[in-house]
Amino acid sequence: MRDAETATTEAPPQAGRLSRRAALGFGAAALAGFAAPAALAQPVRFFRIAAGPIGGTMFPAAGWIAQAISNPPGSRPCERYGSCGVPGLIAMAQSTEGSIANIEALRAGTIDAALAYAATAHDARVGAGAFKTPFSGLCAVASLAPELVHVLVRRGGPIRTIGDLKGRRVAVGVEADGPAGVAEAVLKAHGIGPKRYRAIALNPDAAAGALASGEIDAMVFLARPPAAVARQMIADHGGVLLPLDPERMRAAIHTDPYLFVAAIPTDAYGAAAPAPTLATLPVLLVRADLDSALVAAMSRALWLAVKDAEGDHPLDRQSFAAAQIGRRGVPLHPAAQTFRDELLKTGG
Repeated sequence: MRDAETATTEAPPQAGRLSRRAALGFGAAALAGFAAPAALAQPVRFFRIAAGPIGGTMFPAAGWIAQAISNPPGSRPCERYGSCGVPGLIAMAQSTEGSIANIEALRAGTIDAALAYAATAHDARVGAGAFKTPFSGLCAVASLAPELVHVLVRRGGPIRTIGDLKGRRVAVGVEADGPAGVAEAVLKAHGIGPKRYRAIALNPDAAAGALASGEIDAMVFLARPPAAVARQMIADHGGVLLPLDPERMRAAIHTDPYLFVAAIPTDAYGAAAPAPTLATLPVLLVRADLDSALVAAMSRALWLAVKDAEGDHPLDRQSFAAAQIGRRGVPLHPAAQTFRDELLKTGG
């Protein structure tokens, strides 16, 4: 595992509120700008979120979360402007190798929070799969919006169903513990074991280019629809989405209980009918010993950011709903649980 301390790509927020794109592009060296003399009296805490590869879906999500919870010295006062983050907190997204690396860095205490898929989080907590030792102190603050399985091929080619991917070159992502693992479960449920196709490790952007040029035959990836890479592939290069077989989806869920049935809506990519598929939840994770006051403040900041958000955002609006508890893989941090309980009482 590459230690999170060695990663150099970070996405900190600027004083005030940045657009998500601006937050992701803001250089780590600019952090010195936060230490303006007039603001030095306010305590500052830096908060790093292990986010996965830059080309993956979690890195921009971590940037949005970092923006939502940050409130550097000199920012607008919370009492005047709704959602404004946690006073004195400067959060940043940090690139890593993926969910397993994120959780191990969190266990080691080299980062403050981590994004991971629910199944990976569950394995870490109980000591299963890639994790030899249980991480019993692993907790969630919130879940992100579900990421749906997309299977893209070129229109007019010989591949019409998932079963036609036997013997084909399939881009499955670069995270063995996340997208690639889900892709393997989906293909296996459709009767295509790992030895019956050629798995290519490419992130979605690179995979789309390879699919358009004919270097690969299909790409399987996780994303919140509408995914820009899918829209561009469909509009500019004749891409088409393959639906998953409902019967086979049940077999995949049996293999990975943190998958659940979903559908890609018609308006996402201009399809004639919803495309049956599977989904999973990415989760924002922290250690159980993280300061309860900070977790409560983060929970409130995220909730307000979602309420105030216009357009697309990565957080699940049902994150604190009871229906998502079983899909999260790990329990909520006690302070996040208290926030959720109070929120449900007040109908917020």
